[in-house]
Amino acid sequence: MTSKERVYAAIRRQSVDRVPRYLWFHPDILIEAGRRLGTSGFATEAALGNDILQPWVSINGSMARQVAEGVEFTDDFGITWLRRGLYNTVIHHPLKDADIAMIQSYPMTDATGSSRYSVLEELMAQFGHEKFIGADVSGSIFEPAYHLRNMENLLIDMMTGAEEAEAIFDKTMEFTILAAKESLRRGVDWVWLGDDVGTQTGMIMSPRIWRKMLKPRMKQIIDELRSVKSEVIIAYHSCGSIHPIIGDLVEIGINVLNPLQPMAADMDNLEIKREYGSVLSFMAGIDTQGFLPNASPQAVKDETRRIIDTMGEGGGLIFAGSHTIQTDVPWGNIEAMLEALE
Repeated sequence: MTSKERVYAAIRRQSVDRVPRYLWFHPDILIEAGRRLGTSGFATEAALGNDILQPWVSINGSMARQVAEGVEFTDDFGITWLRRGLYNTVIHHPLKDADIAMIQSYPMTDATGSSRYSVLEELMAQFGHEKFIGADVSGSIFEPAYHLRNMENLLIDMMTGAEEAEAIFDKTMEFTILAAKESLRRGVDWVWLGDDVGTQTGMIMSPRIWRKMLKPRMKQIIDELRSVKSEVIIAYHSCGSIHPIIGDLVEIGINVLNPLQPMAADMDNLEIKREYGSVLSFMAGIDTQGFLPNASPQAVKDETRRIIDTMGEGGGLIFAGSHTIQTDVPWGNIEAMLEALE
């Protein structure tokens, strides 16, 4: 099977020659892997056996942009980032103190410009016949809003029902609709949506507020995409503990949920599979918070096989980490996981 065939079959709960995988590596690990394999960029991910390849076409690409420690840059949303350690963090929120008029008049970046999709187009040309190609259009509503507004201010707006929250969510939703439609026109196999609305112990906001402010907009995004391509696969990412809204995600049309962090509260992978496995596929798997950095290579092999046997039963599994595989994971453990996956 090609990677593309393998992923489609897994999502449709059909037989596969092996469980497909999408392992999300920190860029520094990909650089090290490229040295070992004599590859670079997406070719390294392909050589490591990822069946899915996808670039960022929205705001989250700024988080991992490769700049030197201490370097600041302002992205096309007008948000300023600073390199601190392994990632970039926001240090200037252009709408932090904005009133409703300022928010409504704020010029959003162009979602349709061809330069935004140049990497996606190169990926389609090089790998589109074999690999399953996605477009990462996350964060979709909430994340770009708090980067623009500042997390504390946005959450206060949400809790008080302020019109500023509604206005900024409309802007980020509209951008995501345009960017996702542009990606669909370029022939992607799925659209990857998402917002991190979970923490280690629960949701950032109450499920009631999520259902009031974010759920209808996420549904609108999905409905708009299905008006362009009715059979499009929609994947959704949220870190942390989001069990109370999984049923809502099914209701609005999510096909694949990621990542199911097993160390977060109420996110037991097998329990969620039992509850929703007939209506959802999962991009989920090995714990990257505590297990993968600290286990022995043999334990990693055993755990990888256990996940395939349990989460993969009946189909619907794309093997992944519970989040990014970070630089604290020994290379021997990565090799052990890849060996078990083969």
